[in-house]
Amino acid sequence: MKILFAGTPEIAVPLLSSLSEVLDVVAVLTAPDKPVGRSKQLQPSPVKAEALRLGIPVLQFESLRTEARQAVRETGADTLVTFAFGKIFGPKFLALFDRTFNVHPSALPLLRGPSPIQHEILYRFKEAVISLQTISEKMDEGDIWATTSFDLDGTENTLSLTQKVASAAASFVPQVLCNIEGCTSHAQEGGATYCTMIDSSMAVLDFNRPASELHALVRAMYPWPKARAHIDGREIMITSVYGGFKELENQESVPRLPAGSIFAFEKKKGLGVVCKDSVLWINGLQLPSKKEMDHVAFVNGNSWIVGARFDE
Repeated sequence: MKILFAGTPEIAVPLLSSLSEVLDVVAVLTAPDKPVGRSKQLQPSPVKAEALRLGIPVLQFESLRTEARQAVRETGADTLVTFAFGKIFGPKFLALFDRTFNVHPSALPLLRGPSPIQHEILYRFKEAVISLQTISEKMDEGDIWATTSFDLDGTENTLSLTQKVASAAASFVPQVLCNIEGCTSHAQEGGATYCTMIDSSMAVLDFNRPASELHALVRAMYPWPKARAHIDGREIMITSVYGGFKELENQESVPRLPAGSIFAFEKKKGLGVVCKDSVLWINGLQLPSKKEMDHVAFVNGNSWIVGARFDE
C-alpha cells in the first residue's frame, strides 16, 4: 500500500504522523500556502509543515485537474487517504487509485457535510463517532469500512472536540488500514442528515431559547466565530459556559425576570442569565478588540454587567 495523504488543517496532522510510522506515505497533497497577517507572508498549512518535518514530498495545486493528476500519478500512490482536505475529488482523480478512504467525524449517514463536529455539539449528542469510508463522487455517501466512538459530557467546545477527534483518528485509522485485507465495507444505513458551513450569522444568542440550546451554541461556536449578544447595542462575545449535561439536567428553576436578564454573579459558576426555561451560566466573555476573560476578571473591570439585560 503506497499512500497519498490529502489533508490541510491541524486536525489531520496527528493522523499523517501516525500513518507515516506504520505505512508507506509516498506523498502529501495539501492546500497551497496562504498569505497571513498584515505582512501577507505565505504560510504553509499545518499538514504541509508536518509533511516537511517527516521528509515526505508535498504536492500543492489550486485545482485537481491534468497537472495535479500527472503529479499524483508520478508518486506511484495506489491508495488515497484523506482527512479534511477541503476540495472535492472528481472521478478522473479518484480513478488514479486502487482504494480510497475518507475520515469523517460523524456516524454516517448522519451529518454529511463540512461541519459535523460543530453540529454534534449543537445537537447535544452524547457520543462522538468517526467513520472511515470509501470516497464517492457524491459527498460523504461512500461505503463504511469501520467506525470508532467516544462519549461526550457536554463540556466540549469545537476546539477541544476537534483535538479529541484528531487523536482518536490517529489511533483508529492506521489500525484499520493495516488490517484492511481482512475487512469488508458496507453501505450506509438509515436516513441521512446534512450540515452546512458555519458562519457568523449562526452565532447570535437569543435568550428566549432554552438554556441547553444556548449552552451548546456557545460551545459549538468556539473558537470561531464565537457566540455573541448585545447589551444596549454593545456587542459582547460569549466564549464559554459553566457545566455539562449533568449540570444542565439539575438546573434550578428560572427567576421571574425577562429573558436575557443577568441576575447573579457566582465565582464558581459565572454570570447567571435568564433563558426560556432555566439559567445559562456564562464564565467566559470578550469585548471587541479585547482579550478573552473569565467571568471574575470581566466583572472586576465591568461591574455594570451584573443586573444588566441582554438586548432582544
